[in-house]
Amino acid sequence: MAHPTRHSRAIPRSPCCFTTAAALLPLRRRGGAAVRARPLAGSPRTAPLRRATLTASADAPTALSPELAATLQQVAADRDEALASVTAADNLPALDAVRVAFLGKKGRLTAVLKTLGKLNKEDRPAVGGEVNAAKDVVASAVAARKEVLVEEARAEAEAAEEIDVTMPGVYPRRLGYKHPINSTIDRALDIFEELGYSVIDDPKLTPEVETEYYCFGALNCAEDHPARDMQDTFYITDPANPEGENLLLRSQTSSVQIRYMEQNKPPFAVIAPGRVYRRDTVDATHSAMFHQIEILAVAPMGELNLGGLKGTVTHFLEQMLGTDIEVRFRGSFFPFTEPSMEVDVLFRGKWLEILGCGMVDPAVLTNVGIDPEKYAGFAAGFGVERFAMIMHDIPDIRMLYQSDWRFLSQFMQD
Repeated sequence: MAHPTRHSRAIPRSPCCFTTAAALLPLRRRGGAAVRARPLAGSPRTAPLRRATLTASADAPTALSPELAATLQQVAADRDEALASVTAADNLPALDAVRVAFLGKKGRLTAVLKTLGKLNKEDRPAVGGEVNAAKDVVASAVAARKEVLVEEARAEAEAAEEIDVTMPGVYPRRLGYKHPINSTIDRALDIFEELGYSVIDDPKLTPEVETEYYCFGALNCAEDHPARDMQDTFYITDPANPEGENLLLRSQTSSVQIRYMEQNKPPFAVIAPGRVYRRDTVDATHSAMFHQIEILAVAPMGELNLGGLKGTVTHFLEQMLGTDIEVRFRGSFFPFTEPSMEVDVLFRGKWLEILGCGMVDPAVLTNVGIDPEKYAGFAAGFGVERFAMIMHDIPDIRMLYQSDWRFLSQFMQD
């Protein structure tokens, strides 16, 4: 501490913790005029306020003016309040509000600079330096707090975006609508149920992994039938029973009919919907997995005949595609029906092959323990995707399996 002399006195410490040291340097005489001494090299512009000794002079003040002291005190108070507000800000909008309130064009610290004109000329550098220093401190605090809040927000967003893959997919205001495959299946089942058919939905009767017997043998398919070939069927090897009966992914839902007839006696009329698998090359009209629906009706001899089959098929097609279609039956061959027919429809100016049908072969009835001398029946089967593509003008079967929202949203109609 400098000791006062007879010609000078100590200056009391300001309540402000920051000020400009140059403003408090002692004055010295140069050529009879009072001149402020230069600060030491390396002295900071905004050093902490400390006691200093001023040389007594008629031209120099001996203490901080009340206006300067009050201004510096207010700057320090605003700075401390800003720092406290930065620490208390718990989100980015709140932090930005603090920045604007203190550092913006109309902020409290910025506003002090606009009052410099009201201060003495000698006091202005001290106030300007303190304001700039305070703004730097607050700006650094804002930047540091922003980094923390951004990282917290990113962590919260990542936690909120965690997807539970076991939950069904949803879309706002678009819940409960059916996929075109499901709606086509439901429509077909409704038509046949109105005719008195029952849906086979017992899991024990509808396995997708089948034995060669139920998929081919019981259906009167010869050992050398092309459908049994590896090129047409997905065969499965059971590691636990390598020498057991061949397993395969069913290539038709006719296997469901065999299992049903083994456990039920006629008369009956049933529907068997489900997925089937074939080793087809995937293209616009073929898929290795698709959906099929088959019907089967068995009754005492004389109650069911070829005319009844044609009438049933025609009614179904008109309900699905409209009464303005033309139906054509062509003779064909299937191992499990005799006689057999393929059915075409003239739809929008084109003949389209749509399904196969026929009277149940007596050998099939014998295989399931039904006397072909007492009972007769007919069956028909078709691919669901084929109908969905025709009904909705879908050019490529692969579109039905891609879960593309742009495609599926077209079928969301009340």
